[in-house]
Amino acid sequence: MRPQTVLFVKIALLVVLLAPLGQLGFQVFQTVQGQGDGLGVNPIERLTHRTGELALYCLLLSLAVTPLRLLTGRAVLTRFRRLIGLISFAYAVLHLGIYVLDRSLGEDGFTLRDVGKDIVKRPYITIGTLAFLILLSLAVTSTNGMIRRLGHSWQKLHRLVYPAAVLVIIHFAWLVKAGLTRPLIFFGVLVGLLAARIPSWLRRK
Repeated sequence: MRPQTVLFVKIALLVVLLAPLGQLGFQVFQTVQGQGDGLGVNPIERLTHRTGELALYCLLLSLAVTPLRLLTGRAVLTRFRRLIGLISFAYAVLHLGIYVLDRSLGEDGFTLRDVGKDIVKRPYITIGTLAFLILLSLAVTSTNGMIRRLGHSWQKLHRLVYPAAVLVIIHFAWLVKAGLTRPLIFFGVLVGLLAARIPSWLRRK
């Protein structure tokens, strides 16, 4: 695939994967202006759930790149994995930022002590925080310079994306409190993506 084509695909991916963010922005505008349906009766909750879902969607999509490469034999697909992963992390940052905003709207404002209490007292926030820290470490080490510095250790570190995905799904299931159907679907997709890599792992062994 020519460099121009790779660049075009990356731009297209960026537009498609960030399009839901534009929709959320429009809904925020509607809510502020009191027009249309906006974000419903609980805007903060809606934004929190939606950005978390988008982070999970993009995370699973990034994990699907390698199975697709193995299936199609198109090594060029791996050139899009980092972009998708970084978009997933961007949505995770928004998810966390909205939580911080929500806590700061209280009477006493926002303090680090409040965050610590939430992390300790609320297991789903504990799990979500752990997942975010893993994703943060992966995002920070995703540059070409870090890949060169870490060498083989880079691959070992980035395998943490799989337990991070499990933690994100558990966090999602705990957060939505609306049945386990969707979390189980996400978990099934993750298991399928892992299973698709088993033949490749066995060949390397």
